[in-house]
Amino acid sequence: MQKDRFKFRCVYCANCCSDKKTIVNVTYLDILRITKGLNLSFNEILEILGFYIYEKNISNDFFKKMVIPSIITEKGNAFVGLLKKSTGECIFLDEKKCKIYNLRPMFCRTFPFTFKVLNIKSSSSKINIQMFYTTKAKEYCKGISANAPYISNKKWVKIGKRVVEELKENSKFIEIWNNNVEKGRIKPTARNFIKTILKYDNKMKRLIIEN
Repeated sequence: MQKDRFKFRCVYCANCCSDKKTIVNVTYLDILRITKGLNLSFNEILEILGFYIYEKNISNDFFKKMVIPSIITEKGNAFVGLLKKSTGECIFLDEKKCKIYNLRPMFCRTFPFTFKVLNIKSSSSKINIQMFYTTKAKEYCKGISANAPYISNKKWVKIGKRVVEELKENSKFIEIWNNNVEKGRIKPTARNFIKTILKYDNKMKRLIIEN
């Protein structure tokens, strides 16, 4: 059980949505929730996603921070996230307000916290996790302050367990994608990536978690 106590109250400063060096990673489930919630067409889905190509010589620490595995694309390995404006802000940020707040990705929901899995048993309810402030949160989150109230650990640990489950399912999806690309079964384009997500949705509807 999490014993540490944390202080936090979101003050809607939008620092986490406008940092130029932060990628808002999305799982395939995040993409499906946003797609369905906004009733996006196929082309509109492509217009909100960024495929961030990385160089081969980046450090292992960088991969650990990303949490979500990279996908193989025709231009190289990439991390999938929400597209950014030229200013570095998230495409859905408008005057410091999130236009898709109720549909926001899991990583937005859990900020400023991150979770470490201590052990995993057969049931998701028996997953033991530990919670921390993220490194980015310590840098710029104004919601972490001496005047902020203590959070409910029980509530946030519940969110953390849900995130862990989604990350597991997303890793399965990415593994399937990368394997199919490596075996030449699919051309690794952005369009095919979205098509694969939509096909995967039909097989895994039980995993689509409503807001």
